[in-house]
Amino acid sequence: MNGSPICSLHIRLDMSGGVPAFVVVDSTLNNTSSGGLRIQEDVTMDEVRTLAREMTLKYSFIGLPRGGAKSGIAIPSPAAPGEKRRLLREMGSRLAPLIRKGIYYPGMDMNCGPEDLKALYRGAGITLERVTDTSYFTALSAAGAVEACRDFLGGGKRPLTLAVEGFGSVGSYLAQRLPEEAYRIVAVSTVKGAVMDERGLSVPRLSSLRKEYGDDCVLRMPGKRIPKEELFAARVDILLPSARTWVLHGGNAGSVGARCIVPIANAPYTEEALQILRERGIVCLPGFVVNSGGVYASSLYDSGVSSGEIERISGSLFRETVFRLLLKSREVGQSPVGIAERIALDRLEAAGRSGNEKKKLDRAMERLFRERLFPGRWYARRYAMKFSGNLMRLQRQIEGYSPSAAEGGASPC
Repeated sequence: MNGSPICSLHIRLDMSGGVPAFVVVDSTLNNTSSGGLRIQEDVTMDEVRTLAREMTLKYSFIGLPRGGAKSGIAIPSPAAPGEKRRLLREMGSRLAPLIRKGIYYPGMDMNCGPEDLKALYRGAGITLERVTDTSYFTALSAAGAVEACRDFLGGGKRPLTLAVEGFGSVGSYLAQRLPEEAYRIVAVSTVKGAVMDERGLSVPRLSSLRKEYGDDCVLRMPGKRIPKEELFAARVDILLPSARTWVLHGGNAGSVGARCIVPIANAPYTEEALQILRERGIVCLPGFVVNSGGVYASSLYDSGVSSGEIERISGSLFRETVFRLLLKSREVGQSPVGIAERIALDRLEAAGRSGNEKKKLDRAMERLFRERLFPGRWYARRYAMKFSGNLMRLQRQIEGYSPSAAEGGASPC
């Protein structure tokens, strides 16, 4: 796995009962990669491959020294919890050589919670003591991106209107973080349907119903019932796709009613959709930027950085980074998606040239911290300062971006 950071490892596993599972390692840095396990009965190799590339872009754009990967297993729904965990342990056993050598570290993703992830690792012979809830941290970066869009749109005094497709745990955390005087959520959807109220949906009630009833929350929330597909056409300031890949495509991009799209989900656009949305003047942020808090904020937290400091970084430095990406997009007449992709790949190439290894001091300090031989507060302070410096370098890289300087030019979408 040495050499170029970009690699190509595609694995299909056939579990007992004919249940297929897929693993894609798209890139490695420091001889490792990471990305979540998606549990969905219709997951495909193409979806996993696309999501693995998104993880590569996410890690390299935000400056975390690891490669991108993803996995998926098509467990039929509904599945009894015992059968689900048995299949996950079997998958972990089959992937043990990759996991135990650190080539691929699975994480949580759609329908894969902490206990599911622990079952997978148990199958590989590894016991996970604690699993960080990345939903909360994803909501932090999503909130920073929404605030950056408000800055970019020149929000003014009126509340910006939002529509959330796929209202789940991240959407619930996000809704509770956004100031009521600045934002009004007017439509949400789940797999069970959608509800709309132009006056605004009650965030406390919506979050409470989500916690109690899950996807059925939209059936119990007061408001106008609409087909979930119609949510994309809602006339709002910001649309937040938060579920599957490719939900915005050639068939619905022409009817999108939002001014900005801030995806919580990875890879929400097809190439055709991006082109249509760009031609219509709709601002499209990349999912791998918006949801990057799931990796950078959880990494900060696992390194001992306080929640308050992580919130400060997300609400200031990360928010400013997204704002500068939006400004650069307007300046050069290109989509933020294409600019961010080019910068991410440039950062990945630079990381590969640096020797594909962490500095010896960083490795030693990390080991001492994990073994509780180094003062945690000092390590946390150093880690936070280092990541903050990385974001400031990223801001300068965005400011210095020019289409003519990019190798082959940035993506037209």
